[in-house]
Amino acid sequence: MITESHQNAYARRRAGQRAPAPGRVRDAFRIRPLPLQWFRGIGSAISAGIPVLIGALTGHMDYGLCASIGGFTFLYVSNETYRQRAIKLLLVALGMAVSFGLGSLTGTIPWLMVLLFGLIGAAAVFCFGAFQVAGPSAMFFILTFAVGTSLPYDLSFVPLRTGFVFLGGVLAWIVGMAGWLMSPHRPETKAVAGAYASLAQFMDSIGTEHQYDAQHKAVVALQNAGKTVSGGELRWRHTYEPTRRLMQLSQKANEIYLTLVEIALGHKGTGESGGSEALRSIAAGIQSQDQMKSLNAGKSSWNGEESLSGRLNHQIEEAFSMLTGSGEGAAKATLAEPDNRLRLILTGAFNRHSTLLSTACRYGIMIAASAAVAYGLGLHRSYWVPLSCAAVMLGTTAIGTMHRALQRTAGTIIGLLAGGALLSLKPEGIYVALAMAVLQFIVELIYLRNYALAVIFITPSTLLIAESSQPETALSYFMSARIIDILVGSAIGLLGILLLWRRASSSRLPGAMASVLRKEGALLGQILAGGLPAEERVRPADLETELLRVRLLYDAALAESVRRREKVSLRWPAVAEMQHFGYVLISAAERGLEHREPPETLRILEQAFDEMANAVQRSESPAPIHVPELPSFSALRYELIELHASLQIGESTAPLKIEMES
Repeated sequence: MITESHQNAYARRRAGQRAPAPGRVRDAFRIRPLPLQWFRGIGSAISAGIPVLIGALTGHMDYGLCASIGGFTFLYVSNETYRQRAIKLLLVALGMAVSFGLGSLTGTIPWLMVLLFGLIGAAAVFCFGAFQVAGPSAMFFILTFAVGTSLPYDLSFVPLRTGFVFLGGVLAWIVGMAGWLMSPHRPETKAVAGAYASLAQFMDSIGTEHQYDAQHKAVVALQNAGKTVSGGELRWRHTYEPTRRLMQLSQKANEIYLTLVEIALGHKGTGESGGSEALRSIAAGIQSQDQMKSLNAGKSSWNGEESLSGRLNHQIEEAFSMLTGSGEGAAKATLAEPDNRLRLILTGAFNRHSTLLSTACRYGIMIAASAAVAYGLGLHRSYWVPLSCAAVMLGTTAIGTMHRALQRTAGTIIGLLAGGALLSLKPEGIYVALAMAVLQFIVELIYLRNYALAVIFITPSTLLIAESSQPETALSYFMSARIIDILVGSAIGLLGILLLWRRASSSRLPGAMASVLRKEGALLGQILAGGLPAEERVRPADLETELLRVRLLYDAALAESVRRREKVSLRWPAVAEMQHFGYVLISAAERGLEHREPPETLRILEQAFDEMANAVQRSESPAPIHVPELPSFSALRYELIELHASLQIGESTAPLKIEMES
């Protein structure tokens, strides 16, 4: 039954939801309030400084510099499990060594160098995107290849130099894995704790303008927790208690989320603080039980359905019991059989709604073009141009690339002055190693806060390597050439974003939204039909993947063009309602809720979703539809009407007035 409280809740939800803020040019110099990256700073300083120090002490500075390039492997450390990190860093170290070796072998063949610049860039971007690996993507593979091309050509030294690059990568592997000795499950613990913290934020946001955004962030955090825990030791140590408990907590977090979705479906206002505080206490306790407050079970009250409130409190109590190892909450968790991961990765990478392939091609084409321009003009140490282009194009969208260009140009000019002052002191030997370690420490400490600040310290480090490897070249020449290289490389990167697949995200957004609508229609039909044969069932996980893809496409489309931003933002109500409706269906399907509606009702709903999907794919407003009564799931009827209203393009998004049902 749809009550007046339901209608008022929907009215507030539709009228008050806030769309994501689009990026602005001035954001390029905004310092983000993120924690300082102490581990990354210390680790990168060791990985970059120790090889140079060893080279200086043994009288082979050139070999030390080669090994320090392999030390950039450490920069690919992220929040994955140590099992995943061990594999990833080893592959990155091998990739760095291969890139360096190819650069050393092709240093005298300009056309082949240009081709390999593009191929290495495109392949790295595609692989990092397909496997969803966080980090600097292709940047340091391009850098390693470029340095290899710049060294004096001597075939007999190629294996030795390449070996030192790989040894530097091995050192970075050791540094990156050092945390395993002190806290072997820290990444999994952090991911699961983050999931509970995101649930608390979602719970607080119910009935406010931030509800949709908090809901999306909660889904992302839950997916990350599930992938992180399942990617750890639990795959091959099924009875290992620490990861088993984290898996239990991750599964319970998903159950709590589904209950919160049901509460959000008809809740009149925001929740009491008791439930969200309990979730935050669990999040703190996962990381350190010393920080965990005692759980006030049963004191969280909601104005919604009492059964939902009771279920939520019971689930929170179970999570608390799992954490403390007491009571019924510590029951066994089921471990789902892993899917064919390679198949899923390739399916996602080559999905027609994915921009990964076009992004990788654009990256490779423009890196190759910038290298061709640089070598064609005969610029000294021409590889700085494709390096600048590679750094700028990591922005991926027009606004992001503009940010990168501004940040790199401003940071480089200031960094050149700092680098000139440093090199005027003529550091040698261990002082070079110390300077590189300090600079790399500062770069990684502040990199995530603002790229322009990091470039100020990246530039002196780069000049230090160049000056140390070719001391006969005048410093003033390095500095002036560097400015020209930055301007040329940045201009080519911006040109590539404006010319190649400039609307890759916005052009795919209508098709992706239509695909979501069709999956939602199929899942709704499955629920209202009382279930389907296993081979015909729609997997809720597939719909969740589509919902996340649509949100990523929307965010990317919003940043593609300043002029088209207003047009793209008109789709926000539809994207937000589709996400909410989809998560409601996922909640019902995951809980095994099955309703019985007559075949005629199912046929009408199927036709309605088909008409809405076709209209969205054509970027048109859907025609009026008839939404039949749904006695077995009455609240969902109002949700469907709200979804249809949100798809109207260029019209008021105020909630429809619907005749009340009894």
